[in-house]
Amino acid sequence: MDSILSTITEYPILGVLLVSLLLSLVFTLFRKLFRFAVSLAVIVIALAIVMHYLGHDTLPDEGKKVLREAEELLSN
Repeated sequence: MDSILSTITEYPILGVLLVSLLLSLVFTLFRKLFRFAVSLAVIVIALAIVMHYLGHDTLPDEGKKVLREAEELLSN
């Protein structure tokens, strides 16, 4: 561990490259996780809307309230 730190302090360009590589990795992982979360949310919302319009009363009361509010916002 000490040899890695001494190498990075001896060659600052290497440190900059390492930090930029780590930031790029973190940003890429965050972007993929965010895209997955958004896709999952869209699928769940679409499923809830389809179930509501088909007449399946499987949503809890809070879900029904949110769906009614969304319908009111979209109808205005």
